[in-house]
Amino acid sequence: MALTTDPLAPDAELGRLIDEESTALHDRLVAFRRDVHAHPELGHAERRTTQRVADVLTDLGLEPHILPIGTGLTCDIIGPDHPGDSGLIALRADLDALPLVDAKDVVYASKNEGITHACGHDVHTSVVLGAAHVLSSLRAHGLLRTGVRLIFQPAEESSPSGAPDVIRAGGLSGVAEAYALHCDPRTTVGQIAVKRGAITSAAVMVKVNLRGPGGHTSRPHLTADVVGALGALVTQTPFVLSRRIDPRSGASLIWGRVRAGTVENAIPRTGSLGGTLRILDVPGWRTAVEMLPGLLNEIVAPFGVSIDLDVGPGIPPTMNATRAVARLVDAIERQLGADAVARTGQSLGGEDFAWILQEVPGALARLGVRPRGVAERDWPDIHHPAFDVDEECIDVGVRVLSRLAATPHPGPEPA
Repeated sequence: MALTTDPLAPDAELGRLIDEESTALHDRLVAFRRDVHAHPELGHAERRTTQRVADVLTDLGLEPHILPIGTGLTCDIIGPDHPGDSGLIALRADLDALPLVDAKDVVYASKNEGITHACGHDVHTSVVLGAAHVLSSLRAHGLLRTGVRLIFQPAEESSPSGAPDVIRAGGLSGVAEAYALHCDPRTTVGQIAVKRGAITSAAVMVKVNLRGPGGHTSRPHLTADVVGALGALVTQTPFVLSRRIDPRSGASLIWGRVRAGTVENAIPRTGSLGGTLRILDVPGWRTAVEMLPGLLNEIVAPFGVSIDLDVGPGIPPTMNATRAVARLVDAIERQLGADAVARTGQSLGGEDFAWILQEVPGALARLGVRPRGVAERDWPDIHHPAFDVDEECIDVGVRVLSRLAATPHPGPEPA
């Protein structure tokens, strides 16, 4: 391909080639997405999906490296003038599905009973795989001046989740910044929604098991009231947390499960409680994780019950770096036009890409998947058994991530 000497030509040529390659890939990527959707796998069990991705990358002449845990992989695409061991731009996709029944009447409905891609990870995987195709072509045409690391991460929906596995395996070695897209039915297809700072919240799973000797409800003073202790935890913990954590952190503890007893006139020997603590900022998350075990013990102490806790670190908020968001917006505008940029608020959902952004700067953005002309209330939300996407979103994601990854980053962000 002959390039002109016009100083603006490389940028224009880059955009044109990305458009051409993305258009040519569309049908192939839709078929790939539907195959993955029809064969979903749960976290840390994504062996078929991992192998499908690895096979495609190998066919492109790339060298994928499966993570030591056996699922998930990384793969580098290095421009000819890039050193390859530093300054890499990471693009991350997640591979796992959810333990939900697929409620859609489509030809690509899940063939694995009780498992479905209800969060769009099949789309994320297809988008980053499409970017691999485009970036490989850019390299062949001498238009790739960056080094790119593709991260296909396992177990985003699991606890413990898969991002720490990527980090432990050295998946961020040499990475300067990292980016990811997440399907968003609140955003119309053709747009990508962005936000500086926290775009998701911290999410901490709280599990409590109580034990006592049990007894008759007519003589509660002779036993330990497990049900009463559970009630105290349900009602008091959120209130006390609101007095121990800065209100600006927006801590919200919602209980989703309470179990105890089988009859009305017996105090049970055991009971359990489970919920999720969500927090808007990193300082509040750190404070809550540190104080919560002691607080729960304090609340149940008057009841004389024994308590076992499972309160892990959870997931921190996903913190988008200001300059990373600016680079993402620039890529969207250059490749799709200014109208493709949308804005979004902070979600109370958790996203384990947050662990990656604790290590390197970067950004998560919302990929519009709702068809044009369909009201938000009429399209299923993520984690709904009928969730689906307008598959045009794959092409949109490929174009933007390819443009972003092919644009050299400006070096360390000033302090």
